[in-house]
Amino acid sequence: MKTIGIFYKPTLKDIAEKFKKDLLFEGFDVVYCNEKLLNIEVDLTLVLGGDGTFLKAAHKVKNPLVGFKGGRLGFLSSYTLEDFEKFLFDLKENNFVKDRRFFLKVEKFYSLNELLLIKDPTQKMLDIQVFFQDGSFYFHADGLIVSTPTGSTGYSLSLGGPILLPNVSSFVITPVAPQFLASRSIIIPDSEEVLIKLNQKSNLVLDGMGFGKVSEVKIKKSKKKIIILRPKDYDFSKSIKEKLGYGKKFL
Repeated sequence: MKTIGIFYKPTLKDIAEKFKKDLLFEGFDVVYCNEKLLNIEVDLTLVLGGDGTFLKAAHKVKNPLVGFKGGRLGFLSSYTLEDFEKFLFDLKENNFVKDRRFFLKVEKFYSLNELLLIKDPTQKMLDIQVFFQDGSFYFHADGLIVSTPTGSTGYSLSLGGPILLPNVSSFVITPVAPQFLASRSIIIPDSEEVLIKLNQKSNLVLDGMGFGKVSEVKIKKSKKKIIILRPKDYDFSKSIKEKLGYGKKFL
């Protein structure tokens, strides 16, 4: 991996420039270092920022990504900003494992984390029907979220959804503010094609970006993937314990 691009959150410009300087000194070709993603092919893109910054990069580049945590949680990050020397060693030794993550295909759009269907504040609650191969479910709620394993530690988790390991081949479907307390998340195989129908047009949001209003949407697993490079000692469960405190031994 000789050609490298650096994409950073604007507040991390000085750190990004230092990364660039150190990489050039080590003989790597830094093709760009910018707060905007450039349409230039490189072997590897470094992303400095939080998960939001990483998601922007994931949607636009085709090459492997390495994230450096510069936000609140950084589930998609492989290193902290202070870990650059470790990253540099791993880069020289090619000391990485590939973490492949798939996208949802939502009509003609793509989503790495989740699809959200949500009503306007002034709208009445939605009647939502979810159809899949083995049947259907009905929800009366403010909205619905369909999450990938990657997105299961995001908005879905805040709604009470489960944490999925990255290699689990499933979607998580969770209602938003359902009328009935018994309404809980559903996990279905990602081989399913899902059809969602609403009784009124509502907002379609993919990875935090709005795509207008819809009353019906089809979802399936996409062939599109990204590769996140992780250090060989990366431990997903350790990441969960450190960032969320879940499953951590306190005493």
